[in-house]
Amino acid sequence: MKYYELLDIPPDATPEQIKVAYRILVQLHHPDRLQQMNASVREYAEERLKKINEAYTVLSDPDKRQRYDAANRKTARQAEAAYYDDPVEDDWVVYPQRASSRRAADQAAYRAWMYEQKEREAEARADEYAQRRAQEAERERREAEEKIKRTSAEAYPRLRVEENEIILTFAPGVWTKLLRLPAGEFRLGSDPLRDPLALKHELPQHRVTLSAYFIGQYPITNAQYHAFVKATRHQSDAGAWPAPLGKDNHPAVNVTWDDVVAFCKWLSNVTGREFRLPTEAEWERAARGDDGRVYAWGDEWDAARANGGGAHGDTTPVGQFSPLGDSPYALADVAGNVWEWCLDWFSHQTYGRRSRPVTPNPSGANSGEGCVLRGGAFDSSPKQLRCAHRNWQYPYKAQKNVGFRIVAAP
Repeated sequence: MKYYELLDIPPDATPEQIKVAYRILVQLHHPDRLQQMNASVREYAEERLKKINEAYTVLSDPDKRQRYDAANRKTARQAEAAYYDDPVEDDWVVYPQRASSRRAADQAAYRAWMYEQKEREAEARADEYAQRRAQEAERERREAEEKIKRTSAEAYPRLRVEENEIILTFAPGVWTKLLRLPAGEFRLGSDPLRDPLALKHELPQHRVTLSAYFIGQYPITNAQYHAFVKATRHQSDAGAWPAPLGKDNHPAVNVTWDDVVAFCKWLSNVTGREFRLPTEAEWERAARGDDGRVYAWGDEWDAARANGGGAHGDTTPVGQFSPLGDSPYALADVAGNVWEWCLDWFSHQTYGRRSRPVTPNPSGANSGEGCVLRGGAFDSSPKQLRCAHRNWQYPYKAQKNVGFRIVAAP
């Protein structure tokens, strides 16, 4: 199989180039993007994706790639010539009188020249793309200003800050509360001696310090999210948000990570205070407190304290299991009801890469395939409802069991 051609990369591609090319192709061939196509197209995309995954598995591993290159030297050379549109081999057929040393020198010079031309073309395309992005950014800025003007005319959302809480009102009778967590240290991750269900990517448990922050006592509800959609006319890449009837006080679901980021930017612009998603560390501390407990209420699972295990079959109003199911910091629904988006990109190796005795304000991986989910949902097992459990999802994907809560800087 021609792995370099599958990923559309040159044989001398760097590991970063391989990763970027793979991520682009995976997104292009992902079944979720082809739901409207016919069965044969989806089947072709699925087979193509399998081959792409196979190519990435080999080329992303230095040892496997070395063995593959050694076994396919001729194929690799042909692929390189094809990738760079290099007609040098034909020249040697047309002009056989050239000496072999001259041939090698000219071939190297030609390849260097060709590569330089492609670099210039790439730079020109990059400049053109940057100009388009700048124009789009300016247009988005102007549109954002217009949205702010429209929403400010209605005088909502309103913000009231007290010593240890923020009251955020979206519309008459539609509000939420953010609670202040003081600066402090806690242990992030699982302790296998205390939690027999601990998973590898929850290890090792390590010390973390966090600055003070405010975090939502409840997940954002349908009524609150609807205020955002109505004020901004927000259109999700996943399609129109289906506002559920009769569930105003249930957690807002079917929202992508990108939708939630847009929601936080809207709140920040309208109120003048920064709002965002919690980091993975901020979420876990708020959920379990500072004593390392397994669940929000203690070390033992209790079905009466959370909407989990499929017992209710759907979301429930926020706070329905309070105060029995609340965290030590009085947060509701941190176990079950809905998974909650976090700010971090997900990586299985995040914890293992931290070497400092105490990590201040960790923000997770710099990039990845998807973003962190925490807390479990109404259809999750008790294992997934543990405070330290880590999960992830693609940022462009919306699901019926995924919602969010928000954070504000102190």
